[in-house]
Amino acid sequence: MKKVIILLPLLALFLVGCAGTKVQPEPKVVIQKVIEKKLPLNIADPEPLELQHIEWVIVTRDNIEEVWAEIAADNEGVALFALRHGDYERLALNIADIRAVIGEYVIILKRYRQYYEEE
Repeated sequence: MKKVIILLPLLALFLVGCAGTKVQPEPKVVIQKVIEKKLPLNIADPEPLELQHIEWVIVTRDNIEEVWAEIAADNEGVALFALRHGDYERLALNIADIRAVIGEYVIILKRYRQYYEEE
């Protein structure tokens, strides 16, 4: 019985202690969607490429002396740059690849403009 009398006040103390503290309600989280307009890209069109004229001279066994004399007469220095047939083909293929990549970049730029500047 003594144990019960000692335990009753302790039990009452624990119950009162829990009731004395207020439980704070959790703050409400508000989520709002804000739709913002896309900003224009402000990218200027690139200037057209203006290439300088290059004169190609085809040198063969039949005209090498004539071409050599013409180059020496111009007094611009004598140097010949030569490509074999296969190398010339690879040069042409490389230029075609460069043109294709530039064309892809133009398409990408146009699509970016459509996306950002479309009403």
